[in-house]
Amino acid sequence: MTLVRCPKHNVPYNDENPRGCPACHQERQGGGPATLMRDLARASQGAPRIEILPPPETEEPVTTVTESWGGPVTHPPRVPTPAPGAWEKLVQAVRENAVISAALGLGIVGVVVLWSMSRPTFEPQLIPEHIAGDALPFPAQPNVAVAGVLALLGAVPPQINPDSPTLARYDYGHGTMVDVLNGIVYAVTLTTPERAWNGARVGLDETRARGHLALLGEVQQRDLTLLCGLTVGDYITYPTLAALPRRVLVTAVRPPNGCYDVEMALAPQVIGYVTRGDQRLLAVARRGSLPWNVVHQVRVVSRALAGPYAGPPVCQ
Repeated sequence: MTLVRCPKHNVPYNDENPRGCPACHQERQGGGPATLMRDLARASQGAPRIEILPPPETEEPVTTVTESWGGPVTHPPRVPTPAPGAWEKLVQAVRENAVISAALGLGIVGVVVLWSMSRPTFEPQLIPEHIAGDALPFPAQPNVAVAGVLALLGAVPPQINPDSPTLARYDYGHGTMVDVLNGIVYAVTLTTPERAWNGARVGLDETRARGHLALLGEVQQRDLTLLCGLTVGDYITYPTLAALPRRVLVTAVRPPNGCYDVEMALAPQVIGYVTRGDQRLLAVARRGSLPWNVVHQVRVVSRALAGPYAGPPVCQ
C-alpha cells in the first residue's frame, strides 16, 4: 500500500483506492464541506493497510549422494620419476652399511688374490726346440774302436752309464752321448736337434722320420708307453718327459751294410710348462686338440755286442 498526496487538496490517500482522492470524489458526488471533512478525517485516521505476503518458499537442501568407490579410475598426471638402477641401489646399500660393505670388499679381494695365485699359469717352451738350418753331423759309428771316435771328435773323460755299469759313457754335450763296451762303440744316442746321425735327427715329424728309416731298411713300430695326460686348466699335461707316451720306429741294418739297429722314439711335442702351486708340468696340447708327435730321441745300437739296449747279438 502506498499513500499519495492530492496536488489539488493536499490530502493523502491510498493509491489503490478506486475513488482516488476523497476530496475530489466528494466534489464529483456533490457532497458538502462537512461530509468532505469527515471523509478526510476518516482517511487520515484510518489504519494503514498491511499487505501480508506469503512466507518465502524454503529451498529444500539438495542431498548429494556420494557413492563409495575403491579409488579413482585414473591417477592424476605427474612427472615420471626414473626408477633407481642396480648401481644406484648398490651405492645406497654401501652407504647405509659401510662396515659390512668394507668387510665384504676385503673378503672379495682376498678371494680374488687366492684364486689368481692358485690359477694355473702357462709358460711357452718347445721341447725339443726347433733349430733353423741343418744339424751338425755326428760321425760316430757303432762297432768301431772308441780310439778312432775320440781322435775324430775329441777326448772327453768317460763316465759310468746309468743304465748299465758295464758301459762307459762319453758325453759330448748338448744331448750327444757315445756308450762304449770293452773299447768298442756300443751305442750312439742323440737327444738334441743340433746333431744328426746320417740325416736322422731329433725334432722330425713322424712322416719324415719314417722316410729316413726307410732308406736304411724295413721300418717296424714298437709301442713302449701309452699314458693319458692330465688336464690342468686349458692344457693337457704330463709330469716329466719320461712320462710322455712313446712309440719307437726301428730299422734293422744287417750285413753286409752293418750290424746295428736305428731307433727313433716318437712322443708329443712339448709346447710349454704349466705351473700350478708347487707343480711344474709339461703341456703338450690345448684342451680339445691333439698332440703333435715328433722325434725325441735317436739311438743307434750295435747288434754285434750284448748290452742293455738290445737283445743278444745277431751278427758279427
